[in-house]
Amino acid sequence: MIHRYGIAVLLIAGATALGSPRARAVITVADDFPRRGDPVLISVTGADGAPAAEAMMRVVYRPGSEVSREERLGPAGDAGTVLWTPTDAGVVTLTAELPDGSSESRNLSVLYRGVPAAGLVVLLFAGFILYGGVIHGFSHLRRLPADLPPDT
Repeated sequence: MIHRYGIAVLLIAGATALGSPRARAVITVADDFPRRGDPVLISVTGADGAPAAEAMMRVVYRPGSEVSREERLGPAGDAGTVLWTPTDAGVVTLTAELPDGSSESRNLSVLYRGVPAAGLVVLLFAGFILYGGVIHGFSHLRRLPADLPPDT
């Protein structure tokens, strides 16, 4: 009896999973790696390929983290486009909420405009500590007596 129900559940789950695929909207970004402070054109097309003129656009900076921040870009224009200027560098999620209630998301990586000064200072300081410690250790090895027995 249990065996029949198990097969029935598997058949129903399989039929649901293999049902007709849902048509999806597409979010296209003019630059795959936008830079902080540079305007980027975002296009949204519906499942039929036509511009999604009424799509509400929003951006989540650093999604899934405790310091995530959401910014609403507003509705897409008649051409299905929105002009967006990233304010922070890092991972962002663009989301288009279509009038029919469906939504589509896309992750992007926003780059810094140049090398961050704080990052460069931390990198140099870490290198100084690491390589300075190695040099200091090798200089003490030369001072050891030549007839020192190895540790066993």
